[in-house]
Amino acid sequence: MGKNNRKRPDHWSQRAKDEGYAARSVYKLMEIERRAQVFRKTKRIIDLGCAPGSWSAYARKLRPNAKIVGIDIQAIEHYPGIFFHQSILDTAPNVFINALGGTADLVISDMAPNTSGHKFTDHVRQIELAHMALNVAALTVKQGGAFVVKVFDGEEAHDFTLAVRKIFKKVRRIKPEATRNESVEFFLVASEKREPPAPVNTQP
Repeated sequence: MGKNNRKRPDHWSQRAKDEGYAARSVYKLMEIERRAQVFRKTKRIIDLGCAPGSWSAYARKLRPNAKIVGIDIQAIEHYPGIFFHQSILDTAPNVFINALGGTADLVISDMAPNTSGHKFTDHVRQIELAHMALNVAALTVKQGGAFVVKVFDGEEAHDFTLAVRKIFKKVRRIKPEATRNESVEFFLVASEKREPPAPVNTQP
């Protein structure tokens, strides 16, 4: 459930190192924030698949007084919030809500599988992770809140987008500049969560 583990250095990787971030992926979130302002007025944030921690570090920089809860099967040292070293599959939604002291304003997810090189297999595995993230968002984000999730493009992406639209009023697709040229990933940026009750299971 960790993030894609490609390590080939490039301009963004060097920039992340120079600026003290653990991964180049932070610049994807920065662009999403410039274009969509998902962190505006957020007080409670959940970061799913948060290792190696760059998204949470950026969230802490933007919202120094916010409560941030992260979860990943990879360990993280010096996490800028409350960290659960475990799988989402083993974590009930109320665990996040209790740790935050209330429902979340924003859920962010950069989760991706360890890629196999088989495009369709990787796509299906990543969409499964995206559905897990959506389930968490459906049950933890307050009415009016927001959700950012990585998606691998492919034949299941459209149905997943429709599932997000059932829960959030506004959904846009963003492919940040820092995304690798060969990557099929994009991000869905969803806002204005609809009134509860949200579905417990978003799988089609």
